[in-house]
Amino acid sequence: MDSKQINIEKELFSRVAQGDEEAFNTLFHAYVPRLHTLVMKVTRSEAVAKDIIQEVFLYLWIDRETLATVDVPQNWIFKIAYNRSYSWLARQFSRNRKYNEFRQQNAAEGEESLEHTVALNETARLIHEATSLLPDQARRIFQLSRETGLKAAEVADKLEISVQTVRNSLVRSVKFIKEYLAQNGILLPTLLILNFL
Repeated sequence: MDSKQINIEKELFSRVAQGDEEAFNTLFHAYVPRLHTLVMKVTRSEAVAKDIIQEVFLYLWIDRETLATVDVPQNWIFKIAYNRSYSWLARQFSRNRKYNEFRQQNAAEGEESLEHTVALNETARLIHEATSLLPDQARRIFQLSRETGLKAAEVADKLEISVQTVRNSLVRSVKFIKEYLAQNGILLPTLLILNFL
């Protein structure tokens, strides 16, 4: 990677550190395809790869204050993705002796990983809690769209409503969930909320 690209990414990291969602979205869209290739090589599971990539970006957002000090953003992002992928793989073979030796040698890193896992679980819990507080139709629209992956037109057909009604409902629901998370001390970009489920 050339120095010009590193400087561009450092600028994006600096902006994300200040809470800039547009910079976050730019990083997200630039890195997801590249991370997907890496994570799939390790996990060989589309669902697991999606989850790990979401964790990487949630971790990036949660610890955004530290991003301004990162010298090579690409290396930082790939290291997080690699560590998450390896942790997943290690859990799959937790009875393996080599994994147990690795865990003992890296106990401090495991504590940090546990702390982030707790933060991820709490965020997921709050998103589901907020979703349950949506009005019935808004909740159905949100669940069909985000949890089952239907497109707005498919949701509209299924519920016999207009596509615009679906889109308006999704915008209001995401805004409500974002505000609910903020009330509970969790500030997430809209993009992460949409991709978290």
